[in-house]
Amino acid sequence: IFLEARRLQRQLALRNPLLREFDTLLFTKRVPGSYNHMSDQYYGWWSKPGGGLYLVRGFTGAAPTEECITAAAFQEPGSFLRPTLSYDAKKVLFAWCRHYPHLAAEKNKLDKANVPEDAFYHLFEMNLDGSGLRQLTRGKYDDFDGRYLPDGRIVFLSTRRGQALQVGRESAARTLAQPDLPDCYVRCGGGPERPVAVYTLHTINGDGSGLFPISPFEMFEWTPEVAHDGSILYSRWDYVDRDNMPYMGLWSIRPDGTDARLVYKNYTKAPHATFEPKPIPGSHKIVFTGSAHHAQTMGSLVLLDPRVGQEGGDPITRLTPEVVFPEIEGWPLTSYASPWPLSERSYLVAWGAEGMLVEGRPGWSRWHEVQRPSNGMALYHYDAATRTRELLWSDDAIACSEPIPVRPRARPPVLPSLVRAGAPREGRFLVSDVYRGLPDAARGTIKALRIVAVPAKTHPTMNFPSIGLTRDDPGKCVLGTAPVEADGSAYFRVPSGVIVFFQALDAQGVAVQTMRGATHVQPGQTLSCIGCHEGRNEAPPAKRALASQREASPLTAGPEGTWPLRFDQLIQPLLDRQCVSCHNPKATDALAAKFDLTPANAYATLVGYGKPNLRDQVMAAYNRGYSIPGDGIAQRSALLALLEAPRKHYAELEAIYAELEE
Repeated sequence: IFLEARRLQRQLALRNPLLREFDTLLFTKRVPGSYNHMSDQYYGWWSKPGGGLYLVRGFTGAAPTEECITAAAFQEPGSFLRPTLSYDAKKVLFAWCRHYPHLAAEKNKLDKANVPEDAFYHLFEMNLDGSGLRQLTRGKYDDFDGRYLPDGRIVFLSTRRGQALQVGRESAARTLAQPDLPDCYVRCGGGPERPVAVYTLHTINGDGSGLFPISPFEMFEWTPEVAHDGSILYSRWDYVDRDNMPYMGLWSIRPDGTDARLVYKNYTKAPHATFEPKPIPGSHKIVFTGSAHHAQTMGSLVLLDPRVGQEGGDPITRLTPEVVFPEIEGWPLTSYASPWPLSERSYLVAWGAEGMLVEGRPGWSRWHEVQRPSNGMALYHYDAATRTRELLWSDDAIACSEPIPVRPRARPPVLPSLVRAGAPREGRFLVSDVYRGLPDAARGTIKALRIVAVPAKTHPTMNFPSIGLTRDDPGKCVLGTAPVEADGSAYFRVPSGVIVFFQALDAQGVAVQTMRGATHVQPGQTLSCIGCHEGRNEAPPAKRALASQREASPLTAGPEGTWPLRFDQLIQPLLDRQCVSCHNPKATDALAAKFDLTPANAYATLVGYGKPNLRDQVMAAYNRGYSIPGDGIAQRSALLALLEAPRKHYAELEAIYAELEE
């Protein structure tokens, strides 16, 4: 009776009119890679062989058929990644790498001479019938996740971002001239045996020419997809001066690399990751996979309504509430991936029961020990209203994923480029009123904006060299300061292709607020914002900003040692001139001798001074993950308070050391 009821239920489910609009699915058969991490899953050296790109025809009927369209063109063992169809459904774009069995165990992957070029993922295009294969990218860089743009170009992810501070056509061209340039690396892990190379958004023309890095971001970006309005949805890992775990938010950017902006989750911690975003047909909503940090891309399906807000739980609906957000809420026993929305209710998905228990715990929670099964995922239709799945296709031997309807689809509008051809490698920022978003800052108190660049990490090992207090710290380059007008406006020049954030400074140069995110401009672009952490839906000021009525200010550079920010160049010379003669281990004054400011110990002495000390303040802000206006570290610095009250100098020291001795 149960089986007969299920047969009837299946017949009804497969008569869904949305499933009857196409007869064929394109999908991927693939053995999951051997390293379970959101970043490492896309490196060729962790690939496993097997699979290909397939078509299943008549999938709603009684006798569906399967065809591999890549078998003839790819004879060597390898791995396929995340295909997509052209808008007319005649061509397929995908990534492939050859599998080399010894590479996973290679101890020095940092030396690219040890890694063959075809062991890196590269972009390929072919006709849907398997003919006309073309390789679009080359070199010892991983290129993958290609998506067709409305104007015929292609957006994709690549490790070609490299170590340049200023990223643009020139830096991209060097990767074509030299196929094995060193990469930019993650701040919180890795080593020569596991170099975690950063991949970011790039574009090329349809024939593979015209390489352009549209994002200079120095940390990872994932799973791009073209939105209804022609912009690009993607996820990025934004953890400057905060915990590395939960901040993989959803962003959008124009295809020319301008107007990168948050869509959802700058400081919301759950889910960890907003991967695989897809716009819902006929809707302004977006579906994505709420995935984990220490796992490959899979988890719970989430429906996002950006009109509701950009943070917290209100804008999202859990389509699969029985599947917890992995890692941050625990480890589910089943998971979804690769959602392809047919409507707000109806989805093609990959699903699998991969959370097998190992010693009483879900196996995939032991990400560094347990390999994903080769056949853990199959293709389903998911009905979000009834929370039911209907199997569409599976293979007992290998995982199936990335289901795509084979049919033409509407081409989004082509967004015109805002980048001026031949413009100098700089742009401009216009801030209308820095006091918008700083409710407790009295007008007239903000005198300048400090512009800070975040350079690439050039060594793959975590906290090597040590450049901060949290082990996740990026380097900093203080590009300079720009003046703030009486009405709170600022207009200033910055180099293009450089990731920057801003700090609002008072008359003493103390930061009142720090931007907790990063932005950039392209050559010739002017990017504007209303204020400093103002609400996204606030209206701009009615009056024209004073700063906009003049030429953009050049930045006023800081002293030596601020670009890059270096304690040994910025602080220690001052200590040597003014302080070390008294504050050294050989001083006759016992209190001064204990407060050691010699080069060997000055940094540790200063970051550990006072209550709260600098180390405690940094760690508190790191764990909190967002800025509080008026709660800047310098504003509550015990050390700065001591320096501003010289007559209290020794009285303060004496009290502190008396307490320490007790």
